[in-house]
Amino acid sequence: MRSLLVVLSLIVVLSSGCEMFGKKKRAEQAAIELKAKNDSIAKEKKAAKNRKIKKQKEEQARKDSIKKAEEARKKLYKFHVIVGSFKTPKYATAYNDFIGKKGYQSELIMNRYNFQMVSVGAYKSWGDAVRELVKAREAIEPTSWIYIRE
Repeated sequence: MRSLLVVLSLIVVLSSGCEMFGKKKRAEQAAIELKAKNDSIAKEKKAAKNRKIKKQKEEQARKDSIKKAEEARKKLYKFHVIVGSFKTPKYATAYNDFIGKKGYQSELIMNRYNFQMVSVGAYKSWGDAVRELVKAREAIEPTSWIYIRE
């Protein structure tokens, strides 16, 4: 009887131990899966951050390119036919809109004295600017003049 009791207790211990080992394996597997999921999420976050940084760099490069092109244009087209000059920005904007509604390609430029000038054309050469000045004086404003951007 004693041997039977020992055998039964041994079976109980072993059978409960198997279940305990099975729980450990499931817990380990769950931990491994959780770690893999967290690693995957971390990789995706890092990739998203890298894409965002890359997009910001591309946008900055585009802005720099536009700025360089504008600076080159300013150096190249330095003669402007001016049809109005204003100290008050509101008046300059209103006059610029008025000239634009007449069908002219106008732009606001600022001189070193903080006057905003309404330009109806920028030209590479003095001769082109003078020819357009004559047309501007006849069609737009008799007191138009040429501004040379430094």
